[in-house]
Amino acid sequence: MADHDGLYHQLYSHPRMMADLIRQFVNEPWVADLDLDHMEAIKSKFHVPGLPKRESDIIWRIPLRSGPDVYLLVLLEFQSEPDRWMVLRVLVYMSLLWLQLLHEGKIPASGPLPPLFPVVLHNGDRPWLTPVQLKDLIDLPEGSPLWHYQPDGRFLLIDEGRLPKKDLERQDSLSSLVFLVEQCANPEDLPRLAQAIIAWLEKHPEFSGLRQTLATVLLNAMTTLGGQTPPQEGNPIDLLEIPTMLQTRMEAWKEAWTSQKQQEMQLAWTSQKQQEWQLEWLKEAEAQGELKGEVRTLLRLLRKKLGPDLPSWVDHKLAGATLKEVETWIDRVLDAQSLEDVFEC
Repeated sequence: MADHDGLYHQLYSHPRMMADLIRQFVNEPWVADLDLDHMEAIKSKFHVPGLPKRESDIIWRIPLRSGPDVYLLVLLEFQSEPDRWMVLRVLVYMSLLWLQLLHEGKIPASGPLPPLFPVVLHNGDRPWLTPVQLKDLIDLPEGSPLWHYQPDGRFLLIDEGRLPKKDLERQDSLSSLVFLVEQCANPEDLPRLAQAIIAWLEKHPEFSGLRQTLATVLLNAMTTLGGQTPPQEGNPIDLLEIPTMLQTRMEAWKEAWTSQKQQEMQLAWTSQKQQEWQLEWLKEAEAQGELKGEVRTLLRLLRKKLGPDLPSWVDHKLAGATLKEVETWIDRVLDAQSLEDVFEC
């Protein structure tokens, strides 16, 4: 399966895809002042003298229609466990970006720092419940004079797994469709989502450069949900072929699932029968043990009352007797004057 982080890099390194994300999921009034049609990708490797080399995820420079440029710092987070210290990482990257811009001469020595807008796009298994602002991590009581000296910082969290499905379905957005694929828990829904993505791209040809990446996103979802083998690397797949491929894979997955369930049912039935046979055997063994005990009791009583030497026909009689018959013969021993009286011969 292709690297999830790498796929998202490909998606959100596309300027229109990033603009789509901001327009749909950053619900703040100042977004209207961003000139998203003229955003520029910035290298995300930091080579600040005296500091270790670091690399961020995605950085964009976005002009403001009424003011300086804004640098959009997007960090992709795909851990199943949210990172409690993410806000510290964000602050590090923000500081490195400012230092890098100073080092490259893109900020005048006497000029102010450009504003930064950090966004964390989370696609983990669990909801993000950890702090998004530094204040929540600092151990200081409210009203402490030390707050005046603490750095401030926060990031905007887009927790895509917790975005309401109905809201995503109402939006005319490629990011929304990708998030629906990521949220999908039923393989049978993937062909429909693939058709929706294809139809959306037909209306927005300016996103056509993402066709191959989107095809891989869909196939990865099928791999995750259905346990199917992903296509071999180096064999690009046309997005138009994906719905049919997903439908075929889904049918194969359903067939395998049905076969597995049948095997599980067969094993369960066999186990149940084995338990029933074992219980029947135990009951039979218990009954046989009780019968043998009653026969021994009858023979002891007969020898004590009628003498130790019993004729051979008594053994033949006992050999085919049932437990109920033996119990009846025991009851007769006390009043019997002969073997015939016991067995009523």
